[in-house]
Amino acid sequence: MKTYKAIFKVKKLYENTYAISDSGIGQGTVYMYLLAGTKKALLIDSGYGLLDLRAAVRTVTDKEIICACTHGHLDHALGACQFENAYLHSNDFAVYENHTDRQFLREVGEKGIMKLPKGRLNNDSYLSLARRLAEMPHPALKALEGVERFDLGGRTVSWRLVPGHTPGSIAFIDEQHQTVFDGDGAPPGAWVFLRESAGLHEYAEILDDYRRFLADNGITRRYAGHTSTALGQKSVRNLARCARIAERKPEKGKKVNTLLGQARIVLAGGSVLFCK
Repeated sequence: MKTYKAIFKVKKLYENTYAISDSGIGQGTVYMYLLAGTKKALLIDSGYGLLDLRAAVRTVTDKEIICACTHGHLDHALGACQFENAYLHSNDFAVYENHTDRQFLREVGEKGIMKLPKGRLNNDSYLSLARRLAEMPHPALKALEGVERFDLGGRTVSWRLVPGHTPGSIAFIDEQHQTVFDGDGAPPGAWVFLRESAGLHEYAEILDDYRRFLADNGITRRYAGHTSTALGQKSVRNLARCARIAERKPEKGKKVNTLLGQARIVLAGGSVLFCK
């Protein structure tokens, strides 16, 4: 019988910058990013919350830890409770509240966001993780708007809204290295069928604006929430194109049911979009 564990792996991306993977409860790996300065370290996103994140961070730095989440979904923000200084944009406070609701988390464990493999609910190690996920406390986070940028010591990280996936989705900008970390804001497979997501027309315009920002600031390297492979500006343009095709062709794509609602999967312009 397969054993499910909350495990992490650390991968160096570039100077004092690391990707930390979180296996969660077997429902999809998510990546957090650790940016270390001479005085502090910034942990971007916090996974499902089942890992000992301090231990993960301590494998690479002993600096004071600040946590900031790209958005309020369970696979990105639930571990923030492990840190005294943890931030989320207030536009996503309601999203975070919904995704830390115990009944919702029980349903995630029992049903899965997507359909669970046969036999998962007969696996004691999986059920143990699912119970932990639902029982953990999740205190309120600080409003990101209270911090214009994070000074880590010899390294500054600023942020900007990319509000399509959720209204408070954030891209964090590593200014010295011209790199962004944008969570689920503009990933290879974007989810915008959620009740908190923008409509397709608005999402395409948000992506256009984001791509212009990247181009104007010479940012060619992006890291997203569910892959640690560097992305670029072209993928943002392709995703906007996909959104416009999905808007023009409302019958295009395959429909699937998820715990969060029905989605239409549209493949176009080299991108994948889960939309209404």
